[in-house]
Amino acid sequence: MEIRRLGPNVGAALEAAVHAFRGFDRRPNSAFLADGAGFAYVAPDGETVVGFAWGSTVSQPDGDQLLLLAGLQVAEAVRSTKVGKQLLDAFAEDGRAAGLTRMWMLSDAGHRAARLLYDDAVDPGPNTIDTPWWVLG
Repeated sequence: MEIRRLGPNVGAALEAAVHAFRGFDRRPNSAFLADGAGFAYVAPDGETVVGFAWGSTVSQPDGDQLLLLAGLQVAEAVRSTKVGKQLLDAFAEDGRAAGLTRMWMLSDAGHRAARLLYDDAVDPGPNTIDTPWWVLG
């Protein structure tokens, strides 16, 4: 499936993703992608968004930045097709290309689909902590 990174001029795609996964009563924040810190990706199936991932860079006190994958949602009907992994990989690859070396992913505790995604992820090495993270470089 094609994964598309959204830029600041694709309001309709962001709106479709927010409505599909966050609810019709939610409106997308157009500023989210405008400053370059926000990342958003969609997995379209024709005119329907079946996967959505979003996050941003986070500044750290020492001047470094990390990439935070704050949300990843995939329609139940396509979860077995690895759309979540494709979204995760696209997010991580763009983080690497931006020069970032660490990524964090947040999820709801005990979420089965998230656990399956973690289990399929590359082992981040011996420096693990309670929240899953990946070494990007």
